[in-house]
Amino acid sequence: ATLVPLLVRAAPAVRPSIAARSPSRSVAMSAEGKGKKGGDANDAKDGYGGEASVGKATGGQTSADALTAAALKEAGISVILGSKSFTRKAILKEMGITYEVAVADIDEKAIGDRTDSPKDLVMAIAVAKADAIVKKMGEELGPDMDGQWPIAKDTMLVTCDQVVVHDGVVREKPESKDEAREFIRGYGVSAPSTVGAIVVTDLETGGRCVAFDRSTVTFAPVSEETVEFLVQEGECMNCAGGLMVEHPKMAPLVTKLDGAMDSIMGLGKRVVGGLLMEALLDRKLKGLSGGIKKEFIPEDQRVEKS
Repeated sequence: ATLVPLLVRAAPAVRPSIAARSPSRSVAMSAEGKGKKGGDANDAKDGYGGEASVGKATGGQTSADALTAAALKEAGISVILGSKSFTRKAILKEMGITYEVAVADIDEKAIGDRTDSPKDLVMAIAVAKADAIVKKMGEELGPDMDGQWPIAKDTMLVTCDQVVVHDGVVREKPESKDEAREFIRGYGVSAPSTVGAIVVTDLETGGRCVAFDRSTVTFAPVSEETVEFLVQEGECMNCAGGLMVEHPKMAPLVTKLDGAMDSIMGLGKRVVGGLLMEALLDRKLKGLSGGIKKEFIPEDQRVEKS
């Protein structure tokens, strides 16, 4: 996807009306991807096949995904994904949700405690990403918008963060190839878990819906040949813990999955879909356009907050 400025128009001299506070629609955002990540699995041989690898791992759009996408479209709600992660973009696209991309540009390493609760860490970072994007959008609207709502009419912002926890240690993106080798090799010895946080912010009201997402995957032993292939290919360097469960080299090694494949890949569809539906319900309760009734949300889309 092509990244565009959060708001491409010049900031107005006076506080704009609510009708003016919508992100630009001049650039259609997608999750097409470029280069290796946008390739086809057949062309990639044993390597990463981009959207094809993601779709094969997650199983494609579910009925719940389609329901969420239809509800957002019918309500006239736009979605901004606060992430440049290829996998997250591909998953959201697979759900059928049209979106634009905004990047927080924060120092994630400066946030949270890596020796404490992984859940507290990922939630702190996901919230910080949302705060940074909201602040940037407010600044583009004008100096009097600091801390003010609405930032954008009929628009929801999705931010998230994830770490891998292995043998009780929090793992983020590998900082070197040697570290990536150590990470990947270890996953064939003991099962890694992913701990994620997803935050949906209504940019019209400032309301937030948040939830955690955790999954565990067990692998058969990972050969040194596979370890070296993944490290030299390089895609694993962009993933928390270097973990690429959807990769054609790793997917066949999965022996057990507790949770969901898309959750391990960085954006659990059931959770983000449930939060978007919950945000639509919140709009209904507040008497805003684009709201839905509680009974419209299926039981299997209700998300756990703990």
